[in-house]
Amino acid sequence: MNLFYANPEDVSSSFICLRGQEAKHAGKVLRHRVGDSIYITDGNGTRYQCSITHINNDTVDAKVIQSTFEEKTSPEVTLLLGLLKKRDRLEFAIEKSVELGADRIVLYPGDHSEKGRVRLDRVEAAVKSAMKQSLRYYLPEVILEKNLESALNSFTDKRTLIAADETISGNEVAKPGEDGFLLIVGPEGGFSNAEREAMKKRGVLAYSLGSKRLRTETAAIAMVDRFKNVL
Repeated sequence: MNLFYANPEDVSSSFICLRGQEAKHAGKVLRHRVGDSIYITDGNGTRYQCSITHINNDTVDAKVIQSTFEEKTSPEVTLLLGLLKKRDRLEFAIEKSVELGADRIVLYPGDHSEKGRVRLDRVEAAVKSAMKQSLRYYLPEVILEKNLESALNSFTDKRTLIAADETISGNEVAKPGEDGFLLIVGPEGGFSNAEREAMKKRGVLAYSLGSKRLRTETAAIAMVDRFKNVL
């Protein structure tokens, strides 16, 4: 099943309009025609079964036949990810983390991050693609913070904070807080002493993924998989 995404403002109880790349993918790549049945999500938990009523170069209009609402899965997982210099590796980590169930992606330049420029439009496109690929109906939010401490301070709710840490062995049993998990993965250079101190002040738990040294993207994917499926 192919799943399309429509901006919530283009969704009503009776009709939906696909725009931009979503419309081009439906009309020109998959070559859908008027009368075809397609599935669309608004990224807010609802899947719509629709029948195409009109196609042009930039839009596809569809009539809603049936809608189904899906609750978010628990626990909620937010991934704090240090920026990577290589864009393809960063996007790969984000894409796979979303496919595995990450509900929010927060990016930050770590003290040991190599200088690089992140394009949020590409990150958001990767998130949207991963949501559709995994047939999820909630579009994860993408946030860019100025550093790790700022990212930590932006979350004052009741989450269990856990950082992937290759310097320890053995783990305590961690249960999700009322608002789930906040998972922290550093950049290639790891965490600085200042970042470790900031995490200590916030009560962040350290978690080992084993004795092997992992790439940042591997650690991010492993952390999301492990804690999204903890229950």
